[in-house]
Amino acid sequence: MSGTTPSDSASAGGYTRNIPLYYLFQFVRGFHFWLPIWFIFLQSQHGLSYVQIGLMEVLFGIATILAEIPTGAIADRFGRRISLALGALGFAGATVLFATLNFPALIIGHMSMAITRTLMSGSDQAMLFDTLRQLRRTDDYEHHAGRASAVATASLLAATIFAGPLVSVLDFRTVMVISAAGMGLAGLIVLALREPPRRESDIDHAGDQSASAHSGTAVFSEIRQGVRIALGTRPVIWAILFGGVLLATLELPDFFIQPFIRSHGVDPAQTLADGLAYSALILPSFLGLMLGALIASPIAVRLGERRALPTVMVIGILVFIPLLAADHLALVASLALLAAAMAAAEPLVGGYINRRIPSDQRATVLSILSVCTALMFIIVLGASSVLVDAFEFRAGFGFAFGLLVVAGGFSWIGWRRNHEDVALS
Repeated sequence: MSGTTPSDSASAGGYTRNIPLYYLFQFVRGFHFWLPIWFIFLQSQHGLSYVQIGLMEVLFGIATILAEIPTGAIADRFGRRISLALGALGFAGATVLFATLNFPALIIGHMSMAITRTLMSGSDQAMLFDTLRQLRRTDDYEHHAGRASAVATASLLAATIFAGPLVSVLDFRTVMVISAAGMGLAGLIVLALREPPRRESDIDHAGDQSASAHSGTAVFSEIRQGVRIALGTRPVIWAILFGGVLLATLELPDFFIQPFIRSHGVDPAQTLADGLAYSALILPSFLGLMLGALIASPIAVRLGERRALPTVMVIGILVFIPLLAADHLALVASLALLAAAMAAAEPLVGGYINRRIPSDQRATVLSILSVCTALMFIIVLGASSVLVDAFEFRAGFGFAFGLLVVAGGFSWIGWRRNHEDVALS
């Protein structure tokens, strides 16, 4: 790049290794053997209803909302690497609690998973974007964010293939504890990352940034500044609202995929054949996640920022329609397409926001997006769980569809009116 001095190049080159390490971190932490089975674990092992499980997820969402912005500020204050490591190691311990405690005590483990997850939420995106900023390659954000998400989904695919058979041979709790080991290893891997500068005044300067270098900045100040930036930047706040609606409503059908498959007579806890069939049926949803993450960058390049997210919303609306019309096992294909739309939306929203906020409060602002998503998911999940318990899956899917059309359309209009182009640097 013109105007780049040798010292600048040497400084930037020191962060190059962060990219493959970031991919490795995402790959290792993606081995969630518990994720394809957790819903039916609560149903079969603890006898919980849809409403009870939905209530647990509402508590999960509340814990997420309360912890997201403070943990984002902690990442901005003390470093994204430390936040990611604490989050991964803490999540591993919380998974063990969730697997081994009995209801209602297992709610402690479930809420601990929510809190420790927030230490990673936003921090990983901030780490990637600031690394790319040091390398002067921020226009590659969607490319790397999408591919890293696809890598994480690839390992989740492997976990999904084995989850059903493992449950039939072992048991739910053992499989969940095994998955905690992968997250613990991810926490150790992330310590090898080099912390990029977190302050605008330090950008492009060499050297790791320690917490003591910014000891004058309090966590509360980080929160206040992050909220001020989000609320004061109209394209950002509308992107947060629009993105929150998309991510929450498009994820809802995938939340019910496990009991949806089980309701059609396929239970992995019964026989090895059932375990294999269960994994085969849930696999398309995770393939959809991988596909969506991979196509996010091409969508951004071909359609541009103004048209990419609305296109994802329209695709989601169209794919919802079969879920409202029928209740058939073949509709796992529709669930997979919705998962793809959700996975594509995440890096698109993240890239849009990242380009419009300063590095100093990057993790905090991105955490506000997570809070908005969690709040929206609480609404859609709480109502849908009651509807599914009282009626059928189509009733819950219908509520999510209506929210996507109404709230999604409203936030899209607001975002479109306030959108401003930012040159990719």
